[in-house]
Amino acid sequence: PKTGFLGSLVALNEMGEILIDVNTHTNVPGIFADGDATCVRAKQIIVAAGEGAKAAIEAHDHILQQGLSSNNNVRGR
Repeated sequence: PKTGFLGSLVALNEMGEILIDVNTHTNVPGIFADGDATCVRAKQIIVAAGEGAKAAIEAHDHILQQGLSSNNNVRGR
């Protein structure tokens, strides 16, 4: 996968795939990944779609845990 632009931002395996856990978390809190760029074994569109939905839910939960919501006015972020 084309993950070279990430540099050392997140952990990659020897094939250049982004390492994630079962909930799409990378080694960096607040950064989630899914799809063919990750270490998920099955590289199929339906799997990527499901992983994308899971990543969106996890990102939403992370935002709520940080005390942020669409009701907060956060400028400069």
